[in-house]
Amino acid sequence: MNGTNGEMMQKFELEVSYCIDCKKCWDVCPVNKVTEGNIYTPQGKIESLAKVVAGEELTQEEYDNIYLSSRCGACDDVCPVNIPITDIIQYERQLLAEQGREPAKTTAISNNIIKHNSPGAKDPSKRFDWVTDDLDLAESSEIAYMAGCWVSYSQQEVARATIRLLNHAGIRPMMLKEEKCCGLFLIDSGHFEQAAEHAKKFVDYIESLGVKKVIASCPGCYLVLSHDYPKLYRELNFEVEHSLNIFKDMIDKGILKPQKLDLTVAVRDACPLRETKDVPRSILTSMGVEIKELFDGKQVCCGGPAGLKPNFPDIANDIAMLTVQSYKDKADMLASYCPFCVHHMSGACESKNEEMKIKDVSVLLAESVLGEDFIRKKA
Repeated sequence: MNGTNGEMMQKFELEVSYCIDCKKCWDVCPVNKVTEGNIYTPQGKIESLAKVVAGEELTQEEYDNIYLSSRCGACDDVCPVNIPITDIIQYERQLLAEQGREPAKTTAISNNIIKHNSPGAKDPSKRFDWVTDDLDLAESSEIAYMAGCWVSYSQQEVARATIRLLNHAGIRPMMLKEEKCCGLFLIDSGHFEQAAEHAKKFVDYIESLGVKKVIASCPGCYLVLSHDYPKLYRELNFEVEHSLNIFKDMIDKGILKPQKLDLTVAVRDACPLRETKDVPRSILTSMGVEIKELFDGKQVCCGGPAGLKPNFPDIANDIAMLTVQSYKDKADMLASYCPFCVHHMSGACESKNEEMKIKDVSVLLAESVLGEDFIRKKA
């Protein structure tokens, strides 16, 4: 993302040469977990870099492997020589896009974000259908709430729970009436010029409102605004916080007072927030919820992000089933804090006729803090 194409090429080609063939990335890759023959490994993805740079023809397996990645970061986390594997995959996708060789579905979704402001080309007039009369939203405030595409269009209960908790704590946030898709898909696909233009428009709009803090429900939105926008555009003149960080702080200070929920939950962790996994667990513990760990506490992606779901739906669904099958013997339900995880896994379960119980941590917290009053107002 930073530097010229030539500088990036030299940097990444050198880093690929550092690989010591330890195969640790093979073991943690969700794609490799559900496919046979070790054909689609992270190591194999970066070994195609030289051919992509040269514009050479790739075998079908080599080509597919570059897009058979959710860019979850599991491979980056275990690489003993610190090769930035997901950055190299991103760069390969950038080059393939520039060469006119990216998958048609990737191009279509990118165009949807630019033209329609959502990956699925949803009706922009319905983005704020989650707003109900009881929500206390300010016309102007230094605190703004960003629901994000997946909450706005498919998990509206998360937005309502978040606003009701903020209201309960005495906070009246404003909506971003010209809220944009964060553009994570553009970044994952290597569409940096489009992503930078998108970031500039959104940042300038937010700052024009006098907003000092944006609270995001979606981990992807949080990561993009706080981490990627400063690289794509410039440093922001406002803070970005994930909603769970806000709620944990309020619980710690006694502003929110959770009541016991008689539940056993397995936590479906969000890859963008994998370094702060203690936050949702702290919130769940404050509700008296018994927590069970999936995959012995190790991170395994849901399998949907970065174009994996639209380009390879069967493999993406098989990865989702790893989570679904793991929790059923351990817990009453899954507790998630990523709306895209819920969206993807719900679709995967529907396609495979599997049942799944899952709730967002924010919704569980609202049930715990607000009780029956929240449950009656869910819709």
